[in-house]
Amino acid sequence: MNGRPSLLVVVSRYGDVPGGAEAHARSVVRHLAPHFAIEVATTTATDYRTWNSELTAGIDAVDGVAVRRFPVERPRTIDFKLRERRAFSGGHTLEDERAFIDAQGPYAPDLLEFLFRRGRDYDHALFFQYIYYPTVLGLPLVPERAVLVPTAHEEPAIGLDIYKPVFAAPRAIAYNTEEERGMVWRRFRNQRIPNEVVGVGIDVPADRDAERFREKHGIDGPYLLYVGRIVESKNSVELFASFALLRRSDPAHDATLVLIGDAEMRVPKDAGIRHLGRLSEQDKWDALAGCSAFVMPSLLESLSLVTLEAWAGGRPVIVSARSPVLAGMARRSRAGLAYSNPAEFAEICELLIGDPGLGDRLGAAGSAFVASTYTWPRVVETYIGLFDEVRARLAA
Repeated sequence: MNGRPSLLVVVSRYGDVPGGAEAHARSVVRHLAPHFAIEVATTTATDYRTWNSELTAGIDAVDGVAVRRFPVERPRTIDFKLRERRAFSGGHTLEDERAFIDAQGPYAPDLLEFLFRRGRDYDHALFFQYIYYPTVLGLPLVPERAVLVPTAHEEPAIGLDIYKPVFAAPRAIAYNTEEERGMVWRRFRNQRIPNEVVGVGIDVPADRDAERFREKHGIDGPYLLYVGRIVESKNSVELFASFALLRRSDPAHDATLVLIGDAEMRVPKDAGIRHLGRLSEQDKWDALAGCSAFVMPSLLESLSLVTLEAWAGGRPVIVSARSPVLAGMARRSRAGLAYSNPAEFAEICELLIGDPGLGDRLGAAGSAFVASTYTWPRVVETYIGLFDEVRARLAA
C-alpha cells in the first residue's frame, strides 16, 4: 500500500451509472486515490428504481480502483410503497421502519457481512447517502473509522428514528453545503461530531463551444438548459408548466427549453421543448456555454453538481425558492435567481433572455463562488484532515 492509509468507500451503486451522489462518490475516489489505498464496496445494481442485479458480483475495477460488487439478493419489493406508507404513518413501530429499509433496498446482506468481517481491516470507511440499506445497517458496524457523506435534505424519510444512529455514530461528517449542515444540526443535534462542509471540486474544461452545440443539435435562438433526470421527484412537472406559461405570455417567443438526461416520465411534445437524451460530457459543457440560463427546479437536493458546473462555466442559474439548499446557495453566491411560482419563473426568464449582460454578470459571480469554495485541492485537503482526525481518535 506504499504507506498510504487504506480507505473503503461504501456506496449503493458505482461506475457508469446516472445519479448525482454516485457521480459525487466516483469523483471523490478519483481525487483521493493518490493519497489513500482505496477500495469501493458496492452492489451489482445500476438502477435505483428496481435495484435489479445487473452486474457481475466479485472484484471489478473502475478508474484503476478495485471495486467489490456484492449481489442484491432481491430487487425493490412490490410492496415497497405499502412499507413506505406504514413507516411514515403515525403510530408505526421501529420494526416497520426496518421493513421499509429492507424493502427500499438495495438489499445486499453479503455487503454487510463483508463490513462485519473485514471492515476493520481498513483505516477508514467513507459512506455515501444516509438513506439506503448499506449505510443505515453498514455504518454502525464500523463506527469508529466511519466518515459519512449524508447527501441529506428535508424529506419524510429523514424523520424516521432508524436514521438517528446514522447521524450520531460516525467519527466525522462531510456535508455538501452550509444549508445541509444546518438542517442536520437542527434535526439531530449532532454538532459535537467533527465535521466540515466539503462538497466536491469542479473542473471546467478549456474546450467549450456553444456554436458547436447549436450546430450539432440544431438549436437556434436563446435557450434555457436543464441537465439531469427528468422525473416528478426533480420537479419536472412544474418546470414544464412554468415554461408553458413563458411561451403563452409571448406566442412569438423563440426561447427553447433544452433537456439533457434520461426521461423517467413523459416529456411534453409542445413547441419549444427539445429533449436530447443522455449526451457526452463535451456536449454538456458546450450546452452550458451557450445557455441564457441553467434551470434547476428540484426541491430535494443536498447539492447539485450540474448547478455548480453551470456557475463554474459562467452562466446564471434559475432555482426554486422552495429548495432551501439551492435558493440559499443562489443568495450566498449572488449568482442565481429564485422563483416561487410559474409567473415568477416566466418573468425571470424574460429578464435574463432580454438582458444577456445581466446573465453574464450573474454567471461571473457564480464562477467566483465556485472558484473560492468548490475546488479539488480544498476538497482533498479537507478530506485528509477529517481522516487524520479519525486516525488520531483511533490511536488515542
